[in-house]
Amino acid sequence: MQLTQSNHEQFTSHYTRAIDELCTIVRAHYTNGNLKSAQQLLRTALQLLEVDQPLPQLRLKLLLIYGQVLIVEHLLTREDPTNMFAIIRQAHQLAEESQDPQRIADALSLLGQAHYFATIVARVQAGQSPNSSQSAGHYNQSLAYQEQALALREDLQDTRGISESCFQVGVIYERWQQYERSQTCYARASQLAEQHNYAFEKTEPTRHRALYALLQGHLDQALILAQKALALREAAHFKPYLPLDHLLLRDIYQAKGDTANAQKHTTSARTIAVEMGYPGLVDSTPDRGIIHNE
Repeated sequence: MQLTQSNHEQFTSHYTRAIDELCTIVRAHYTNGNLKSAQQLLRTALQLLEVDQPLPQLRLKLLLIYGQVLIVEHLLTREDPTNMFAIIRQAHQLAEESQDPQRIADALSLLGQAHYFATIVARVQAGQSPNSSQSAGHYNQSLAYQEQALALREDLQDTRGISESCFQVGVIYERWQQYERSQTCYARASQLAEQHNYAFEKTEPTRHRALYALLQGHLDQALILAQKALALREAAHFKPYLPLDHLLLRDIYQAKGDTANAQKHTTSARTIAVEMGYPGLVDSTPDRGIIHNE
């Protein structure tokens, strides 16, 4: 039976409210580290949208959130990225079809992050450093996606998105060991995040500045920045990356010869990882974190 225009609008309104409520629940699971529960809800919602006439904007909203969840899970589990890429490519295709520049930028950023983390994980699993020269071609695809996302976000004056994209470009230059360029990117990302009080976006540039200070042997500065990053992460209420923040502090205390505090943060990281269902995370993460070389 074909729906009348009035009935279709009514169904769309009901679905929109239902999906909005479900997305709120998904984000709560996601930020609290319940990634499996978040994925289960997202799969259920996507199946729900298949019952009636296609609602591409709602499907796109779900796929973009799903992509975020899968990227974090890939970093924590280092498992096969096939499903992650499939979901994010679906989101990108729908975004392009919608001709919505905000959604296109968000999907491009997710593609860039997916390629970045998949490359890191593959290299670490192969016993290689995540760092490489730019000429080797690693991370080129990630940079291309992030630069496209950044350009769109600049046009949209999306300050949160610009902050995110600047950071994501910065980590690629960090992997290429072009540290001045990466620090410039982090400075702009931090400036926008501080100016607009974006809690999550404040955290990552601070953490990577701490990593750089550790690499340079500036241990006191590294400790201050890493402690600040941990405090920012806790203020942002984003649990999935808390183990990595504690492991960075572990590495700094180890470098300072403070084994007691190093062990304290190892224990904190392990406890949080186990709570989230990733008991092997701490033992599989090398010193100076998964995204930094020895």
